[in-house]
Amino acid sequence: MVPDSFTAFFAASAGVTGALIGLLFVAISVGADATEKERRLEFDVRAGRAFSALTDALVVSLFALVPGTNLGSTAVVIALVGVASCIALGLMLLRAHGVVHRVRQLVLLGAQGLVFVYQAVIGSQLASDPHDTNAIQTLATLTVVFLLIGMARSWQLIGGRDTRLLSTVASGIRQQKGPADGPAD
Repeated sequence: MVPDSFTAFFAASAGVTGALIGLLFVAISVGADATEKERRLEFDVRAGRAFSALTDALVVSLFALVPGTNLGSTAVVIALVGVASCIALGLMLLRAHGVVHRVRQLVLLGAQGLVFVYQAVIGSQLASDPHDTNAIQTLATLTVVFLLIGMARSWQLIGGRDTRLLSTVASGIRQQKGPADGPAD
């Protein structure tokens, strides 16, 4: 039983997530022309991670809006589906040859899988005590986390610039040094 104080959050989350999933489909259809097998696999893994994160946020948000639903059971089921998705994508990466960013992709998949496991634990607590507002608050926070994961992976799918802090600093350092055989700009 989700308290009324969370209704507006989950309604907004469902709307935002639905729109992001639509945009993800557009990004996938526009970027689906990767010709190299390794690049295509990396693209598919990013798309799979984005889709599973956004699907989690959408399903949790929608079921939170259904009156009388025990959100804990839903959170456990969708979290287990997310873990299975991460495992399947990881196996695809492990079987592939020549994937440039394999280790990084596996680490990100593992991290996302751990967030799904955490959601399953919180969902189990909520299933046993449907009035646990702390667990509902945690699920709301995890919904935001999955929205952020989905947005970040979608940004990569459309070829968006890498804006991670370390990448930005490293890029700035490379620009400062300039080419090895000439002065910096």
